Amino acid sequence: MTTTKVTPLYVECLIQQEHYAFSISTIQEIIPMHEVTVLPGKKKNLRGVINLRGNIIPIYCLRSMLNIPSIANTKHTRIIIAQLAGKTLGLVVDCVSRVIGFSEVKPVTEQFGHKGNIFLHAIGELEGNFVGILDMQELFLQEVRGYE
Repeated sequence: MTTTKVTPLYVECLIQQEHYAFSISTIQEIIPMHEVTVLPGKKKNLRGVINLRGNIIPIYCLRSMLNIPSIANTKHTRIIIAQLAGKTLGLVVDCVSRVIGFSEVKPVTEQFGHKGNIFLHAIGELEGNFVGILDMQELFLQEVRGYE
């Protein structure tokens, strides 16, 4: 009997021409940018909410979470809808490029100079490009805790 090694899959997205990826295990769907209703007194990284098929979904901005200046939405802007700890959340990214698998993923350690970056989970390499693998659960966990 032979065993087949299953390669984990990731959704690759771009933020300011940098490649990032999220495990598909938490992603429910990817939708085009919607009109976002801004909430008064909202947190810094919360863009607002959208109505998605009758469900009110909070929408966060990945650029803001990574301390990257915001830009205007384009025709490529997408919202990644994720299911985390029983809650549905949305994350705005500049572009979703593809679903990918890495032959090797290296965990981020102090040698990469990212000891304090708890969102960056690992680094993968594909076609000569490095892709930062972000931990979506940790990203939103810190947001819910009020991380600034």
